[in-house]
Amino acid sequence: MNLAGVGIVFPGGAGVSALRDVLAAGQPLKGERLEKEQVPVLKVPAAALTGNPVLAPARRADRFCKMTLLAATEALAGCEVPPERIGIILATAFGPHGTVFKFVNDLLEFGDEQASPTVFSQSVHAAAASMVAAAAHLHGPALTVADLAMPFEEALVLADAWLEGGRCEAVLVGAVDETSDVLAHVVRRKWACSPDGVARFSSEKQMAYVPGEGAVFVRLERTAGPRISVENEPSSTAACHLFNAGALGSDDAELRRRALPSVPARTYVSLLGSTRIGSAFHLAVAWLMRRENRFFPDVLPLASCGFPGGEVGQEGAGGSIQVISACGPRCRAITLHALEERRPGP
Repeated sequence: MNLAGVGIVFPGGAGVSALRDVLAAGQPLKGERLEKEQVPVLKVPAAALTGNPVLAPARRADRFCKMTLLAATEALAGCEVPPERIGIILATAFGPHGTVFKFVNDLLEFGDEQASPTVFSQSVHAAAASMVAAAAHLHGPALTVADLAMPFEEALVLADAWLEGGRCEAVLVGAVDETSDVLAHVVRRKWACSPDGVARFSSEKQMAYVPGEGAVFVRLERTAGPRISVENEPSSTAACHLFNAGALGSDDAELRRRALPSVPARTYVSLLGSTRIGSAFHLAVAWLMRRENRFFPDVLPLASCGFPGGEVGQEGAGGSIQVISACGPRCRAITLHALEERRPGP
């Protein structure tokens, strides 16, 4: 499968241009503290979700749906595939849990008869993908994948099956998650929060989590764009490894164990925050590196936390780039292949 388009909404703003600007600046984003839980979080700026005509169909929608629609629309731009041949797969770890708990609170406070049907409709995990299909007039299959471990990787594997089997000619694959007081409460009780509001990957002695949110969509086709695949192990021939380090959960030890000293390595968790969908964000970074043929500045060096791996410059991102994630002993590597690498024959 080939990566033909990317759309993104993240704490640095909306759109690939905002991602480029934040990466070029090379400075971590600092989270804001929630008043109730006093936990720093990296939220999508309010300005990114207002005033955009793309969001007109989501006028009464929650943040989860708005982030989804905005990123998906950007990824779909320029697609020439007929609407009935475009599928949607939305991956999420926690879903629209903020809306779910709001509806539950309304039930407890006002009772069944006075709870909002609008809030209920948006609390369903499949609502966001349905909104994208309706807004873009797409008529292909649509599915929402909810998985606490590696939802985006599972969605990519399914999209490849849809394309290989001829079910679709293009698939919009997205990863979306949001912050909330509920998630902040869990982080405060279960994990250590960052004292300065900067999300960091964990060292042997220090863990600093800042819950993040955002939406990343990629448009996958059979021919347009560089080829991507999902592997089970990091490759020693890759030009660079982008580690999805600092995600919610204790996965960094496994990532550190699988890191290869011969391959330059980086992570951009401080630009997205601690989230299970960080691999989608890092794939967008890899795609932008490939498009501009350069590696962006390191924000927080991995070497400071014991990750092996050589240094990487800012020029010549022409080789394959791998996004590495781990959950317990499981590992997945999303490979953005070099332009000269072709799909293996039958």
